[in-house]
Amino acid sequence: MENKNREKEKLDAEIARSLSVLKMKEIHKQIEDIEKLRKKSAILSINQRLDFCLRITKEIVDLLIGMKKDYPEVLFDSKIPPEFVTESLLGTVLQTYESIRFDLQRNINLKNEDFERLFPQSKINFDSWNKVIYSLGCVMMQMNDMKMYCLRLL
Repeated sequence: MENKNREKEKLDAEIARSLSVLKMKEIHKQIEDIEKLRKKSAILSINQRLDFCLRITKEIVDLLIGMKKDYPEVLFDSKIPPEFVTESLLGTVLQTYESIRFDLQRNINLKNEDFERLFPQSKINFDSWNKVIYSLGCVMMQMNDMKMYCLRLL
């Protein structure tokens, strides 16, 4: 009889441990699921910001290319005043691009050097309108690349 009680106690203790392990596994799975949802939400947000910034940037580039064709007499190699760049839509596009890069790096948990290898920062030159067109084209290519990367994460 005493043997049966010991066996029952051992079995009860083993069942309690097993239930405890199962509860911990379930809690861990819930935490992982919540983290995945948070990350997915952040990546979706970055993707939407990329879409918006790409549309605005494309409109600027298309406008400048159209002006270059329609007004060939305008000197597109002439110098642009720095205050025009910082206080215009160009400055806003640049800030948004840098903000998106920062948020994407933070959300995919990459070191600076790894992120720069994956998405090298575009060298932006707003000295002349021709350089603006070229620089924004490079930024658009990188934003498209980032967008494709985000879509793979979802």
